Amino acid sequence: MPADLAQLVPWLDVGTAVRLTGGWTSETYELAGGWIVQIARTSYAANTLRHQLRVLPKLTPHLGAKIPKPQLACDGPVTVVYKKLEGAPGAAATPGAWPEQLGGLLARLHATPPKALGVEALDADTLRDDRRIDGTRLFGAVAPRLTRGERLRAELLLADLVDDDRNWKFSPVVAHGDLGPEHVLVSAAGELAGVIDWEDVGTGDPADDFAWWLHAMPEVGSRMLAAYGGPPDERFEIRARVIYAIMPWHDVEHGIATDDAALIASGLDDTRARLVT
Repeated sequence: MPADLAQLVPWLDVGTAVRLTGGWTSETYELAGGWIVQIARTSYAANTLRHQLRVLPKLTPHLGAKIPKPQLACDGPVTVVYKKLEGAPGAAATPGAWPEQLGGLLARLHATPPKALGVEALDADTLRDDRRIDGTRLFGAVAPRLTRGERLRAELLLADLVDDDRNWKFSPVVAHGDLGPEHVLVSAAGELAGVIDWEDVGTGDPADDFAWWLHAMPEVGSRMLAAYGGPPDERFEIRARVIYAIMPWHDVEHGIATDDAALIASGLDDTRARLVT
C-alpha cells in the first residue's frame, strides 16, 4: 500500500487495500466497502483520469448504471474514487444474454454525438492519419524482433489498412477504444454488469470496439454484432481483422518501455499468431 493512500482518501478504510494489477496508467486499489481508488503517478495518467471525470457523467444518461461514476478525491496527485461494479470479466463460457446486451450498449454509445460528451469530433481522414502515425510507431517497436518474412507481412498488413481508400469511408463514432474482456463485467446470472476503464473513450472507428471479440471470441462477437444491428459499413469486418492483428504491438511497445521481458515475449507470440490467421 502506498504511504500516501490514507492522506488521499482519508474518509475511506485503507487498512485492507488491495492493489489491482493489469493497468498500464494509474495505480488502482480496491478498498473495503466496494470502493475503487485510482491514483495518477504521471501526467499522462492524470490526463486520462480527468478525461473520464469530464466524459463519464455525460455518458451515464445514455448507458445507465453500467459504467463507473468517478469522483475527484484529490488533485495532487490526481486521485479518483468510484463504487466497484460487481461482476467477472467476460468469457466465452459464461452463459446468458450479456453478448447481446453488450452489443446494445455499443449501439447506444456509438449513436451518442461527440458534442454531447464534450469529445472532439473527428472525420475519417483524421482517424486515418492517426492510425498511420500510431501504426508506424508500433511497427518500429515490433519489426526488429521479427523475422524478415514476418516483418514483410506486418508491413503489408498495416499498409493494406491505411493505404486503401475504401477502408476510410465509414462514419466515426464515440468509441470505448479498449474493449477487451477484462473491461467487460458479467454477473453470475449472465447479465452485463458493467463496462470499465474508459480512459481511451473518444471519436474513433466502430470496428475498434468489436475487433477483439469478433476474432478472439467469434461466437460472442457475432452475437454482439447482431444485437448492434450488423456491420455499419462494407469494410467494417476487414478493418476489424487488421485492428485485431496489430493489437499485440501495443504489448511489445509497453514491454520495451517498462523493461518487461515477459510482456514483450507474449506480445510477439500473439503478433506472430495473428499474422498468419
